[in-house]
This record gives sequence, structure tokens and C-alpha cells, in this order.
Amino acid sequence: MTATDPTEEVATGLPEAVRAFDAIAPVFDRRFGNWASVAAQRRAVRRALLGAFPRDALLLELGGGTGEDALFLVRHGRRVVVTDGAPAMVRHTMLKARAAGYAHRLAAQQVALEDLDRFAAARTAAGEPLFEGAYSNFAVLNCVAPADLSPVARGLARLLAPRAHALVVMFGRFAPAEVAIELGRGRARSAFRRLATGAVPARIGGQQFSVWYPGPQAVARRFAPDFRLVRTRGIGLFVPPSAAEPMISRFPRLLALLEKLDQVVAGPLARLSDHMLLDFERVDPAQPEEPAG
Repeated sequence: MTATDPTEEVATGLPEAVRAFDAIAPVFDRRFGNWASVAAQRRAVRRALLGAFPRDALLLELGGGTGEDALFLVRHGRRVVVTDGAPAMVRHTMLKARAAGYAHRLAAQQVALEDLDRFAAARTAAGEPLFEGAYSNFAVLNCVAPADLSPVARGLARLLAPRAHALVVMFGRFAPAEVAIELGRGRARSAFRRLATGAVPARIGGQQFSVWYPGPQAVARRFAPDFRLVRTRGIGLFVPPSAAEPMISRFPRLLALLEKLDQVVAGPLARLSDHMLLDFERVDPAQPEEPAG
């Protein structure tokens, strides 16, 4: 695998969310890496990734940040191409890969979700192989307007082999734990912001951007007809959201118990989780549809 040198990328015309995360890339791991609730939710996602993608599979990560999940998968025998719109995030990913000796199995390229179709066209023209799976973690797609998810899905469809799976982790529409935390702090607007039908303002690292909270069926409609939703699983039902940090990290035994509870009931109660893992299958264009009835 060959890696694009991220120092050669030019950060021009970045979407607002990409600019925000590009600005905090140097401190991103230090800020969020020690939060035990985030680590617990990440473990749940990683179990699903290992179960979905066999060893040596060529995978595409959307919005990979500093490459933590990609490095985990590479250590477990997968090959990963990480895409992220933020050049600083891409740079950190490749620095980590080289330091760990995985640059031959992990590549990183600056690609915003909004440009995924163009990235797909370039790979097709270059004769690059199709990916055997794709994934995104921690609500990357929530930072793209719902009206723009259809182009993202079309680009992803061009990149994936038929019947390949795309595991997408997005914010849940209603997380009771977050509601309770925010109401306890006297922030009613924040408590119920996920129920909004339009854009919700967010801020990180002094940069403002917008977040949307579509439900799983709304996302499935945007991904159709190239993908079908085959499974929805909760990520962070009892394990609290990051709004509980840094307090919850002081109670590791309690968090370990909550993590075990999640493994039992996060499937049937997915819609009440902090995040939801949406498992999409790439529809095989050569496979005729079964007759109705």
C-alpha cells in the first residue's frame, strides 16, 4: 500500500466541521484518549469491526481522525485506507503508522466526505481494487447535512465490492443518559437537542459547526438503493456519553459493569443509545430482485 504524504496536501475550502477538527488535531488524542466512557464505546465498535471484516481484508475508513481505529485493525491483520478531510488528522495518522511500523498496511489520504464521489472516480480511473468493507466511527456522518448523505452513499457504493458491508456509527436520536446529565446541569436545550429536525450548532476547539441527528431509517433512505440496512446495534446504552466526563472515569468498576450490561441489551434497545451502529450491505447490482410476495 502506498500512502499519500499529508504534508503535501493543501487545506483549502474545508467544510466547517473539518476545519474545527483540523484545529484540534494536535491535542485530540490527549483530550479524548483518557476518557473511560469513550474507550468503552470504542471497544464495542471494535468488536463489531473484527466480527464483520476477515483478516487481510482491504478496508476504507471514513473520517478516521488520528487513526486510532485503523491502527487497531492493522494490528489485527487488516489493511486500511484512512480518509479524513482534515490535513492535520491525516498527518497524525501517518506519523503514528510509521512509528508503529505499519505504513505498509495503512495509508491515509485527505478526503472530505463531501468529496467521496470524486475520490471514488480517481481510484476507478487508476485501476485500484474495490474495498472489501468500510466503516466510520463516532458520528462522522452526523457532521454532513442529511441532504448530502445521498452523494456520500453513491461514492461509497462505487468504492465497495458487491455484498461488502459498511459499518457506520452515528449519534442516536434520543439518549436518556445524556438528557438526564444535561437536565441536571440546567441545560434543557442541550438535553433535547437530538430531537431537532434541522441543524444543531456545535463547537469544539473554539470552532463552530453544525450537527444533524437523523434516525436510522432516514439514513437508510439516503443510502438506498445502493445499500440495505441489515442490522442496528446500540453503542453506549448504559455506558454514558462523553457528557459524563471526566466524572465517570473516576468509577472504573461501575463503568465495567455498565459495559457488560451494554453487551447484553444494546441490540434490542439500540434507539436509546448514545450512538448507533448501522450495518449496511452493498447491494449486488448483478443480483436480480426477488419478486414481491
